[in-house]
Amino acid sequence: MDNGLIQVALGKKPADIVIRNGKLVNVITHEIYETEIAVANGKIAYVGTVPAGAVGADTQIIDAKGMYLAPGFLDAHIHIESSMLSYTEFAKMVVKHGTTAVATDLMEVTIVSGIGGMKEVLAESKNTPVKLFYPIPAFMEENGIQTTGSTLHSEMIDELVELPEAVGLAEVLAPPILAGSPASAHMLELAKKYHKTAEGHAPAVLDENLNAYVGAGVTSDHESTNKEEALAKLRMGLHVLMREGSASTDLRPCLKIITEEHVDTRYCSMISDDIDALHISRKGHLDNKVRIAVEEGVDPITAIQMVTINPAENFHIQDQVGSIAPGKIADIVFLSSLEDCCVERVIANGELVVEDRRLIKELPVPNYSNLLKNTIRLSHKISGSELVMKVDSHYRTARVHVIGASHNTLLTEALEADLPVEDGVVLPDIDNDVLRIACVERYGKNGSIGKSFIKNFGLKSGAIAISVGHDHHNITVVGSDPEDMAFAVNRIAELQGGLVLVKDGKVLSEIPLPICGLLSDLDGETVAAKLAEMIEILRTLGCEVPSPNITLSFITLIFIPCFGITDQGLFDVREFKIIDPVISLK
Repeated sequence: MDNGLIQVALGKKPADIVIRNGKLVNVITHEIYETEIAVANGKIAYVGTVPAGAVGADTQIIDAKGMYLAPGFLDAHIHIESSMLSYTEFAKMVVKHGTTAVATDLMEVTIVSGIGGMKEVLAESKNTPVKLFYPIPAFMEENGIQTTGSTLHSEMIDELVELPEAVGLAEVLAPPILAGSPASAHMLELAKKYHKTAEGHAPAVLDENLNAYVGAGVTSDHESTNKEEALAKLRMGLHVLMREGSASTDLRPCLKIITEEHVDTRYCSMISDDIDALHISRKGHLDNKVRIAVEEGVDPITAIQMVTINPAENFHIQDQVGSIAPGKIADIVFLSSLEDCCVERVIANGELVVEDRRLIKELPVPNYSNLLKNTIRLSHKISGSELVMKVDSHYRTARVHVIGASHNTLLTEALEADLPVEDGVVLPDIDNDVLRIACVERYGKNGSIGKSFIKNFGLKSGAIAISVGHDHHNITVVGSDPEDMAFAVNRIAELQGGLVLVKDGKVLSEIPLPICGLLSDLDGETVAAKLAEMIEILRTLGCEVPSPNITLSFITLIFIPCFGITDQGLFDVREFKIIDPVISLK
């Protein structure tokens, strides 16, 4: 019980801030009405006509000038590492768009630098206006399928679930549950014991498998890509987290369950999953999703519920965030337009941090330990010959598996192609957009390199490499010329992480990512500008992928159908095993 808050509400003590002339977006009652709000000790003290005694000489009076007052926005599923920014720089960008809290598992940092690295970022978040709620990664393992910098064992999860920031389990995978995994059973029991959620990961899981998956205790899913899948999962009782990311643009089709099927939206939220700095700079964050929802015919208050109270209730944190009501954390977004979700001011944790769309609060620069630095440890300098597919020299044609990349979803296709063989080397087919892809182990553990082919990337010349690759974060490179590919990989090693574009042995564009090989130490707008420049250069080389960095970083994922690639080779998600890229030879 906060006696200070009570005294302010009774008009016996002055508030820190009083907001007047605002229109409250009440996400509990689905109403809008004029009100005043008093803030004290970082929390909402009063909603209504503020008592005279709650206004003192030092009370900051804010005239809302008729603007809408919405709760701070909460992204219920985002991997902040995909922004390629430090948490501090990420927070600086998204708070200007009304985001005051995120649920992020920090799994990418943990994969590279372990629990110690994760805890550093968790501590960093407390110095920002964007609160971090922590769903614990439900898996992190090698098992001969992929090499990682760190692993997460069940006893570690036993420890992490007791962290005050822990709100649930993240990315609870369908295949282990359907296979009766004892580890999965243990984690779900932990979630139940500590009253945490179990956030799912079930792309294209339907019918019998969906029933079994939900019955195990999973509470949400963020992998729906169409109306039918979203509706099936909602009907099974899952909270449907509708994704609009840089590479996975699934929100509009999923919103059809609201606009066409007219479902109750209590179990519907809008999330990012993976967005980069350029996306935030040009489109925004959750405010952009609200705009999309309104464009698609969703009521504006309902859309705001889907980024406030709904995600808060999903994580059982509605006593802290998600609405503007007495006792809640004072996260308030001032909107000049409800339909366009135009964010003008933001109060976070009871402090005015955004004014006239500009961040007015200075944040400390994070100082990372060596746990998060110098994480690229190639066993040797990579040569072009190591990145090509080799077969017996007497063959002339190879039929191969090809990863079919997508421009608007994380799902890949299982394609095949007939490729020429020359001097025992399987060649790409640039005319038909079949390129080489390789994944190079970067932790200095075994020096392994997985190789295959990829289609729909469009690169006519040069090579692009990145040290971000879910869920192992080895170095992945795509191109036609193996020497350019090797140059790009080795340049990433020199930078200690990065996104690098190379042609004819020269760097055309690069973004260093020295923090875990995942994050830049530059400010958000600089990273966004560099990424925009790289994408423009890629266009001149034939690549029309909207978000090539995000697409490339998910080609490596072994839990989204149909194919992925790791340092151990081409992975068939359906069969859940490494397969030979070469099907047959002639």
